[in-house]
Amino acid sequence: MINLHFSIRNPWSNNFKNLVFKVFRTPFENKFLELQAYKDTSLLSFHFDWTIRQSHAGSHIEFGILGYCLNFTFYDCRHWNGDLGRWEEHDERKEIY
Repeated sequence: MINLHFSIRNPWSNNFKNLVFKVFRTPFENKFLELQAYKDTSLLSFHFDWTIRQSHAGSHIEFGILGYCLNFTFYDCRHWNGDLGRWEEHDERKEIY
């Protein structure tokens, strides 16, 4: 996992407002793209995250300036089974109660 994060925030502000949130399927099996724009307390921020071999692994990039942030996430929708060292498999015929 790689995680880089830098932020300068306004300590006197406590507002958050989601402006846009969209999820898109991709041509790749089990992969999705999320795009989000929101307003928060950040004056300047940057976030990069890249993960493998964990639930919802993928990449995440976020930029923020003067309280407005853009967030891009490309991830795998499956869950990771750490005991077996592989993605979880679910039998579609099995009913869960």
